[in-house]
Order: sequence, then structure tokens, then C-alpha cells
Amino acid sequence: MCGLQRSGAFSRVRSSAISFERRPAISRERRSVAIIKWSEMELLFLFLHCEIMPDSLVARCIYSGKGYMIPLNQCMSFSDLYEDVFRTFQFLPSDVIELQYSVPGCEVCFLRSDRDFQMLFCGARIHKLECVEISVLKIGGSCSNTCSVDSRSKVVDEDDYLGEAFRIEVHKSYLSDEWSSYIHHVGEKFHGAAELREKLKKYAIAVGFEFVFLRNDLDRIHAVCSNVGTKGCDWHLRALSSSQNGCLYITELNNIHTCKGVVRTQKHRLMGSKVVKTCIAADVSYNLSLKPREIMSKFKSTYGFDISYKVALKAKQRAKEAIYGSDADSFSKLSWYKEAVLESNPGSSFVLEVDPSTNRFHRLFVAYRGCIEGFQFCLPVLYVDGTFGKSIYKGQILSATGRNGNQEANWTFFLKHLKSLLEPQGRVITFISDRGTELLSAFDKEFAGHPHLFCYKHLVTNLAGKYKGKGNSVLIEDVKQKFFKVAYSSTVKEYRFNLHKLREVGGAEIIDPFLAEIPVEHWCRAFYTGHRYGIMANGIAESFNSWISLERLMPVYCMLDQTRIKQMEHMGERRDEAQRWTT
Repeated sequence: MCGLQRSGAFSRVRSSAISFERRPAISRERRSVAIIKWSEMELLFLFLHCEIMPDSLVARCIYSGKGYMIPLNQCMSFSDLYEDVFRTFQFLPSDVIELQYSVPGCEVCFLRSDRDFQMLFCGARIHKLECVEISVLKIGGSCSNTCSVDSRSKVVDEDDYLGEAFRIEVHKSYLSDEWSSYIHHVGEKFHGAAELREKLKKYAIAVGFEFVFLRNDLDRIHAVCSNVGTKGCDWHLRALSSSQNGCLYITELNNIHTCKGVVRTQKHRLMGSKVVKTCIAADVSYNLSLKPREIMSKFKSTYGFDISYKVALKAKQRAKEAIYGSDADSFSKLSWYKEAVLESNPGSSFVLEVDPSTNRFHRLFVAYRGCIEGFQFCLPVLYVDGTFGKSIYKGQILSATGRNGNQEANWTFFLKHLKSLLEPQGRVITFISDRGTELLSAFDKEFAGHPHLFCYKHLVTNLAGKYKGKGNSVLIEDVKQKFFKVAYSSTVKEYRFNLHKLREVGGAEIIDPFLAEIPVEHWCRAFYTGHRYGIMANGIAESFNSWISLERLMPVYCMLDQTRIKQMEHMGERRDEAQRWTT
């Protein structure tokens, strides 16, 4: 506000001075007196404004562990502070720096303009601060080399004419550059011992030294340079907890190393999974399928450090656990989740089985009321399939998916509870599956008499596997085409004709044993007695497995809840789409 008033005052002075000069009736002496009077009024205004504004602030400017104090007041501008910092720390003309400060409730506030400078005083007034710490970050620099300009004003760096071996290496900025400013003065505040340990590790990694804890408690920390015994290094840090707010404050700090081993390298012993976890947590939250190799590559390009595959893998696991909870703890939430589902969504089915002797999780079955009732209006076709969870406990995920909508014991459990939901609807259901051995046995027990269609694509894949090492790709593709015609044959005569062609191409010694294992009434259109509804493949079940690919990486509790949310969103989208229909 002061800046706006000042600029307004200056603009009035300038406009008034110009208007005086345009009046021919006023002499030069009178014009000078008028200008002097306006200048005196302006100074009086500024003096009065500075008198009524709040007390000045003291800023502590920190860069690379060094700092200095500077008084601030609202008569200053951002450029005044920027130039003072630039000059004091002796940056090069090509360097680009950024100023940041923190207030309670906001750890990072940017100082980039006069408006930000004024907000600094507003924040200090709100939180009753007398001293503000300003961090100085070097974020890059422009090219300091001489440049030549051609007739079309295209700027060309002189290094462009040199070979790779003679070009000057340009320093790259990394996100880890600011770590070197984490530990810098006595009185620095940390919200708990965990934050101090984390920032102390990052500081040591960025500066290039190692330390050991002589005392490492929740309320007291004492760290010394690892070379204190061999080289007598004097670097040390002490921090104590405050009984008033529980925060830790640095009470003693010697930030000067007398040893010769302080140098930043691309590999550091302290760069473990705990440090890496704090850097990749946002990436893991956005992309849970992130591979350790991708983490290693991105960490090198973003932070400038090399990490091993083991560290990347463990860091991802730690980040995942911090976001979704541990895999072990998620199983203990299933009892609560069952009660919540049955209470909030009456009519749902949720069966949770545990081992009676150990009370450990065994398996569960869940079907939400919306899916149960909605299936009555879908085609009486169910695609059944199984896939595997990808958490540390693996497990098997069995699903039954409607259109428009492996172990034998597990399949029996699943189909048994599925049957209890479908029988009241009184419809004959056509099932489509990939012909798994355990599934077939369980299906005959629970759904005897219901039509069962084998997925054509799975059969083709199984048949092609018989020719592994026995034929080239042309032969295999020809066999696939011939089998396609056999499966889609509409009459018995057409089936026999296409089967003869298939045996000629693929060889009766391979085709006959393969077809003998699969009853023809379960895969050929000419012999299938149930209603197929034009369906020959189990594609929807595979689509469902792909649809929950990320959820399969989560702990079981999060997997169930995130799958439920996706189903609700999908149903809501379909409902909104149906309401827009006009025919």
C-alpha cells in the first residue's frame, strides 16, 4: 500500500510540474518555487507515512551456511533488498537468485516483487514477528561467454563452433542445491527430531561430509563430523527441545570443517532410502507403477545423485507405505470395512473368512448392492477370470464381470457366494472363462447345467504354444486363421470342412490331441446349445484386470476402497449419460 501511495505521490508531482511548465504566464522563478514546494510536500508525506507504519523488521539473509543481518522497512522496495543481497554475497552478473522466507503455517513464501515484499510485512504483523529469515537460492545463470550476432539477429554462442572436447561445461542446477542452506545458525528451529535428522542428512550430502550422532534422542541431538577422531575436525551441532512448543532449536553450532574430506560427490553413503523417499513421494503418489530404474534415472537428472536399485526399490516401498499404509496393517482394517459397507450400503454381500486357529486373513467375497441389482438389467452373461495382486502378499483376485454392465478352493468359495446372489433372479446365466482347470472343477459343482463358453482368444494362444520351436511365424499365423474359421463355423458341415483344412496346415498329430481336451460344445458356434449373444471371447474380464492394474499394487484395504470408488464413478457417469438420452 505504501508503494502505491508513493508512486501516486510521485506521479502527482511529475504531472503538476509538467502543467506548471506549460503555463506561459508563470515565470521561471515561480515555476522553480512551485516545484520545490511540491517536493517538500512529497518528503513530508513520506516522513509522516514512515512515522505511522509499524516497527521495522530485521531480516537474516542466509546463503550456503553464511549470512548477515539487514534492517527492513516499508519505504524500501524489493529491488533494494535484491541488490543488497546480490552485492553482499558477491554473485556474478550472470547469476540468477531467488529469495524465500517462511512464516507460521507456510514454510515457503516467495520474494519476487514489490507486492511480495509488502506481504512480508503483513505476515510479520499478523504473526507478531520481529525477525524474518530469508533464504537465498542460486537457481541458475545466463551464459557468460561472448556471443556473436549475424545479420538476422540470431544469437549464436561461440561454443557452438567448438568440438565437444573444447566446449565449456555449463553448471546445471539441481533440486538438491538448496540442501546446503538447511543448517546455518544457532537458534534455527525444527519441528521435531525427525525433521532435524532429515535436514541434517541432506545438508551433509549437499556439502559433502559425513557425521555421527553422539546423542540421538527425541529431545536432544548431538552430532559431530565423522573425521573428529582421525583428523580432529571441529564441526559439531547440538540441539535441544523446547518444553513450550516441543520444537528443537540449535543451541551450539560450529559449521567450519578443519578436515580435508568435505567435497560433494555423486554418490554418498547417507543417501539411503529414507532420504530418497522424501524426494519421490509425490511421484509415487501420482504414478504407483513407477519402476525402480525410472526412479534412479529421474533422481539422477533432478537431484544430481546416483542411487542403487536396492535404494530406489526400498524408497518406493517406504513412500507407498507413507501414502497408503503398510500391507500388514491393511488386513486389520477389513473387519471395520465390512461393517462400514453393510451399514452404508444395505443389500451388499461381504463375506470375510479368517483362519479360526490363528485369526489370520484367508479370503473375502464382496458384491455391492448397486452391482447386484443392476445385473438384472444386463445380458445374462458373466465373464469370470482371475488375476494376481501385486502387493508384497500377492494373493489372487477373482472377478465376475457382466456385459453392459487359482486354486479350486478359492474358485469354489467365489462361485458359491456368487450363486447365492444370482439364484433369486431366476435367470439362466451364460459364463465365459479362460478354461482354467481349477475353475472348471468348481464351476461343475456350483453351476452345473448353466452354459459355459470357453474364450476363443485363450484357445488360440494355447494352440499357438503347441508350435513353439516347431514352426515359423507364417505357419503359426496360418494355423490361427484356420482355427478361427473352425470356431466360428455355423453348421456341422462347415465345421468339418474347416477342421479338415486346419489339420492339413497344422498337422493332425498336434491338432487332434489339442481338440480332444476341449469339448466342442464349449467353443464352436455350430455345437453350442446355450445363448452366446454374439460373444466368443473373454475380453471384458481382461479389461477389468487392466482397469484395476494400479489398485492391484495397493494394500488390500486400499485396493478394495479404490475399486469401490471407481465403480461408483463409472455408474455415475453411465447414469448421467442415460439421463441425456432422448429416444
